[in-house]
Amino acid sequence: MSTDHHAGLEEVKAVPSSISHIEGQSLSYRGISIEDLAANSHYEEVVYLLWYGRLPGAKELERMKSEISEYSQLPREIREYINHIPRQVHPMTALRTLVSSLALYDHESDDLSKDANQRKAVSILARMPVLLTAFERHRKAKSSVLPKPEFSFAKNFLYMLWADEPDEVSSKALDLTLMMYAEHELNASTFVARTTAATMADMYSAVTAALATLKGSLHGGANQKAMEMLLDIADPEDAEEWVKEKLSKKTRIMGFGHRVYKDGDPRVPILRKLSKELCELHGYEKYHKIAEQIEKTMQETKKLHANVDLYSGLVFYALGVPTDMFTTVFAVARSAGWIAHVLEQYENNRLIRPRAEYTGKRNESYTPLDKR
Repeated sequence: MSTDHHAGLEEVKAVPSSISHIEGQSLSYRGISIEDLAANSHYEEVVYLLWYGRLPGAKELERMKSEISEYSQLPREIREYINHIPRQVHPMTALRTLVSSLALYDHESDDLSKDANQRKAVSILARMPVLLTAFERHRKAKSSVLPKPEFSFAKNFLYMLWADEPDEVSSKALDLTLMMYAEHELNASTFVARTTAATMADMYSAVTAALATLKGSLHGGANQKAMEMLLDIADPEDAEEWVKEKLSKKTRIMGFGHRVYKDGDPRVPILRKLSKELCELHGYEKYHKIAEQIEKTMQETKKLHANVDLYSGLVFYALGVPTDMFTTVFAVARSAGWIAHVLEQYENNRLIRPRAEYTGKRNESYTPLDKR
């Protein structure tokens, strides 16, 4: 029986989950809309919500912030190793390898008890931006910057990247973008993380598998490609003709279309507004206008809506993040969702083992070696 309509597992509900929900043009985390979270919350609260199923109280939030600060210190061996990574490698390659190597220095790495997994969850989340910014400083032949306990997660990320205290507008912008990327149901990398956890592999293995999956240009790498597209266009007035020329050559326009959202990505209005504010603040208005013109042209010519990658890349660019680091920032944000799904998988585990539809030859005769 043909199962072509399940190509790419589209619309197949593989596992039950109570973490996030996509319906039409809406996205919610544990039942709370991303619009409400964007207007009222911040990344640390969203992490708590994803992991524990509810928003934290004041003391619980302070405890989580304290734990993130405590676990943000890297083992000495990891810090030394970073200085030996070839500077020309892609940041996603470096981050994937470094996250995996954290397991070498965690005596609880193979302990799948609830308490051990919760400690590993905080450790991985806290250390990912430290690893990433340390590598970025290394490839620029600069010393790494240690996080400050009084700074928020987003503010510390920029502080370690810039080696200078970021302004509140920039910190809030990154915080909001991290929230938009924190979780997105059963996307490719999350599915791989759950599949890995379902074998009862450790959390480091599951997150490393997710990182490897996110590296692909059809998943996490799209925001980098979208920004490179904006940089390739000299003027907003050239954007429409540029798009039409590319479409005539059957070239894929990055930052558009989505497997789940057919009528628009709910994260786009939030990031479009944020992009406009940041670009005006940092002098990149031209690129925001180009993005808006591309969005208009794609809707008029192809009936395709922008997805999260079009404007998130522009936000990262305005914040001074190198384009080849965009996917790694996505990874830092999405680690919250990956870990939430890994914890949920452990709670009610069943090995994920789908079947394949066989399309090969049948009833072939064996040919002896001397007759081949």
